[in-house]
Amino acid sequence: MTVDAKIQVFGVKEALKELKELDPELRKDLNKKAKEVVKPATDAIKSAYPARYLSGMSRSWRDKRGNPKFPYDRAAAQKAVGLKIDTGKRNRGTIVIIQKDPAASIIDMAGKAGGQSPQGARFVDAITAQFGPPSRVMWPTYERNADAVERNMVDLVEDLMDTIGKRLVM
Repeated sequence: MTVDAKIQVFGVKEALKELKELDPELRKDLNKKAKEVVKPATDAIKSAYPARYLSGMSRSWRDKRGNPKFPYDRAAAQKAVGLKIDTGKRNRGTIVIIQKDPAASIIDMAGKAGGQSPQGARFVDAITAQFGPPSRVMWPTYERNADAVERNMVDLVEDLMDTIGKRLVM
């Protein structure tokens, strides 16, 4: 039997919004430190991208609107892994690791939504046969590094609480 534990923290969005109003410099510092918190996962994700996927992914391809989607480039995929801190009402996560490269995003999640054209279905079948089901890079790599990220997050929150506590006493 497998046990799965997750940490859920409530009120993070509200606390970050309030921190921005009370002490913008401390909030900026927190944003910088958050990058270090997720560094074990982002570094692992960056190294998980292979030099190439399927042969056709090296060719240029645009969607119907003319937006570039391919070619896949490992360096571009690695560079596009980042952190987003979003305190908006509609977001599901407040601190999230994102992939901004269109080709890497497609490769990672192709086949999850379904409803592909026959050509798209062949693409999904080919990439799934070689690299497994979606998510192929981001989520599985994060899960292998989740413990380190969670430890870093606890340390960051404790440090932040100490800093705020010292400022309140002054």
